[in-house]
Amino acid sequence: MVERRDVLKGAAMGAAGFAVSGAPAHAKLAGTIEIPGQVKYPGVDGKMLVNRPRAYAILEQHKLDGLIALNPMNVYYLTNTLPTMTKFRSDYSGFATFARDPTQPSFLIASSAQAWDVVNGDREVPELITYGGSTSWDARAQGAVQQMNVEPKAISSSYTVRPGVPLTPREQRWANAQKKYNANAAAGPAWAIVRALKQSGLAKGRIAIDDMRIKYLLDQIGFEGPTFVPGESIFRMIRMVKSETEIPLMRIAGHNNAVATMNTIKSIEKGMTFAEIERRFRVECAVLGSEMTSFLAGVTIGLFPDGEAVPGKAFLIDAVSHFKEYHGDFSRTVCIGEPPKDVIARAKANKVGRDAVFEAIKPGVKFSDLHRIGKEAQVKAGMPPEILIVNAHTLGLEHGDNPMRMEMNGPPIDHVLEENMVLTVDLPYIEVGWGAGHNEDLLRVTKTGFEPMNTISDPLEVV
Repeated sequence: MVERRDVLKGAAMGAAGFAVSGAPAHAKLAGTIEIPGQVKYPGVDGKMLVNRPRAYAILEQHKLDGLIALNPMNVYYLTNTLPTMTKFRSDYSGFATFARDPTQPSFLIASSAQAWDVVNGDREVPELITYGGSTSWDARAQGAVQQMNVEPKAISSSYTVRPGVPLTPREQRWANAQKKYNANAAAGPAWAIVRALKQSGLAKGRIAIDDMRIKYLLDQIGFEGPTFVPGESIFRMIRMVKSETEIPLMRIAGHNNAVATMNTIKSIEKGMTFAEIERRFRVECAVLGSEMTSFLAGVTIGLFPDGEAVPGKAFLIDAVSHFKEYHGDFSRTVCIGEPPKDVIARAKANKVGRDAVFEAIKPGVKFSDLHRIGKEAQVKAGMPPEILIVNAHTLGLEHGDNPMRMEMNGPPIDHVLEENMVLTVDLPYIEVGWGAGHNEDLLRVTKTGFEPMNTISDPLEVV
C-alpha cells in the first residue's frame, strides 16, 4: 500500500536526485535538473525536435524524396505535436509530411480541433492542414458523385466566438486560426495528405511511409503518382542520432526514470507483490512529471517465483518511463536483507562487465563489440556464461529506436556508435531456481566516450 507520507518522501528525494557514495566524478548528471514545477523544459521554447541534417542525409542515401508519418511518435518528431486524437487512441490521429528538398514545406495534418493548439505560441510547428468530414457522403455512397478522385465539399466546423467583446491575444489567435484553417478544411485525411504532397512537390515522389494504411487511404480516393516504400526503419535511422533539442529532453527522461526507480527500490519490503511495487513506480514517475512505460520486478517477465519479494533472493528491477515522450531505461539488482555470498559475487562480476562496456563506448564501436566485451568480462570475473544476456539498444521516442533490416529478413543490423546516439546496454543474468540480476544505465555517446544521463551507482541495491 502506498502511503501519502511515502509519496511525499519520494518526491523530495526525486527533486534532489540521488547520490551514491564513492560514485566516480564522471557519473554526475550533465546539465541542470531543477525541482519539477521550476524547471524550464527544453523543447517547449519553440525548437523543432527533428534532426534535419540527418534526415536529409538518410533520405538522400536511400533515394527518397520525402516521408509521411502516421505513427504518433513520428508525427510528434516531425511536427512538435501529438495530435489531439492520439490520446483517444484514434486509428488516424494525425499525419506529418517531410520533404527532402529543404526549400519545400513540411506539414502537420490533423483534425479541425488542432487549429487552436498550433497557434498557442508555445513551440515551433510546421504549416497545418486540417480535415473534417464530407458534406456529400450519402451521394457518394449512391454513386451520384462524378469521380472518386475529385475532392467533395468539406464540412467546416468552428467554435462560436462571442461578438462584441474584447478577446485576449490568445483568443484572437484561436479565432483567426479557425478562419484560416477550418474554413478551408479538407474532406477527410486522404484529401489533406494529397494537398500536402502537391504543395511540397511530392505528388510524384518516392516516399517512405511508416504505416501502409497511408497508401490504402490514398488508393480509396484514386490518387496515383507517388511511389510508397515501407519506412518504419527509415524513421528510426533518422531518430537514432539525437538533435540538440532532443538531448536535454533525454537528460531529464533518464534522470527522472532513475530517480523514480531508486525511490521505488528503497520502498520495497518483504512480502510486497509485483503489483504493489509497480504502482509505487507509477507514483514516483508522476511526481517527477514522467509516465511509466514498462516495469519489471522479479525474474524478468515471469515476475517473482514466490509471488512476492522474499529476503535473501536476488531479483531484478528493469524500469522504463518517458518524459515529453522521450524514454529513460534503468535497471539494478535488488536483495532484501543481507545478500548471500553468491549474490554478492555475481553482482561484482556484473559490475566488471558494465565497467568494461563503459570503457569501450565511443564513436565507431559496433554493438557486437559491446556484446562481446560485456560477456567476456563477466565470464572472466566468474559469471556462468549460460545465464548472461548482453544487449545494446538505442532509446528516444521508443524504448528501442534501432532500425531493422528494411527487407525484414536476415540477422539484425550491427549498428555502429555515433556521437549523440543515446543508448543503454542491458546486462541481465537470469537463472530459474536462483533468481536474477541486472544493470542498465542511459548513456549519450560523445566524441570520445559517453555522458551518463543518470547517476552511475553499484549494480546491487540492498534494502
